[in-house]
Order: sequence, then structure tokens, then C-alpha cells
Amino acid sequence: MDYEGLTRDDLLNVYALNRSWLEGQHANAQGGVRLTSKGLERLAGTPFLLFSFREQDARWWQSLLGDGPQQSLLDARPPISGEMLALQSAGMAFLWDLARRNPYVARIVGGASLPWCEQIASATLIRVQTCATSGHMIESRFKDGSALNRRLLQRGCSSSREIRLFAQMSALQAMLSGGEAVPMRRLSAAACRMPVPAQRRVNKV
Repeated sequence: MDYEGLTRDDLLNVYALNRSWLEGQHANAQGGVRLTSKGLERLAGTPFLLFSFREQDARWWQSLLGDGPQQSLLDARPPISGEMLALQSAGMAFLWDLARRNPYVARIVGGASLPWCEQIASATLIRVQTCATSGHMIESRFKDGSALNRRLLQRGCSSSREIRLFAQMSALQAMLSGGEAVPMRRLSAAACRMPVPAQRRVNKV
């Protein structure tokens, strides 16, 4: 089965949402790392959302989209700012649209399961937006202070495109697999030990 991948428009929206998140929620600093404006721009280019809507909590979302009151289900947190509320609403609308037209990409961008995509897609936009404006929902994709989060913050905004892309793709792999990212040096060493016959087989094709 063929799957349509991320489009340029999808990536532009992910970038815009990530940039808004980094500028607003983290005020250019997180986990002891202060980002420069250029570093923030590079990190915002990560090809998935740096914030989460608790996509793995299907039961919570089932209750949230039900007929009961939503506010009681939301975490007790300080009042959300207008900027974060706008980001939350825009991000939820973006994922809702993706889940309806391309759930494969929605799973990559949001680290969501197929049941969650189906759950969101079956709701109306108005219902989803009502939930998104009921209180504080979004949180950092990775735990603050975790090795994965530190690695992404330090290397995911590197001026070296190779280092930056590897850190971001490694974080994406970790998000989709639910595990830690593969250390950069071990992967590079593994690539160097690739047997030569693999190249000879290609040449014979």
C-alpha cells in the first residue's frame, strides 16, 4: 500500500507551530539550554511537533470528546496564556485535518496511534476546537531533563546540517518507537563497519 508522505505545506505548518511553541512556552530557554534566534529557527525545523496533546492517552481523549464536562479532565495548571491557547487551538485543528486526510502523516507528526487518529477524525472540528479551548492541554513532547530532550536541544539546532538532521531523525525514531534515540557515535561506527560486498552487489544490478 502506498502512503503519501509529508508535503511541503505540512512541513511549513509544523515549523510554524514549533516556532510558536519555542518562542512562547519556553521563552528561548529549556533544560538549561538557551537558544539563539538562529538555533530556535533550526530546532523549529524538526519534522514533528515538539509539543504533545497526550496522543497516547486514548481513554483520556475518549472522555474528553464525550458528552461530559471537559474542564474537569484537564490537568490543574496555571492559567494558559492567550498565545498558548491560540497555539493549542491551531495545533489541534492541524492534527484533526491531518488525521482525516492522511492519518499516516498525522502519526509521524504527532507520534499518535491509528486509533487516536480515527478517534479525532470521527469528531467534528467544532467539538475538537471546544476541547482545545477548554484549558491547558499541550506539554513538551519529551520530558524536560531527559537525555533525549537534552540531545535534541543541543544537537537538533546545530549549525551543522548533518548533526542537526541526525539528532532530529533520531528523536523522531525514538518518538515513534517509544524508546531512546540511538547514540550518534554508535550509529556512525556501525555505518563504517558496513561490509564491502554490499557495494559489489549494487554494482552488479
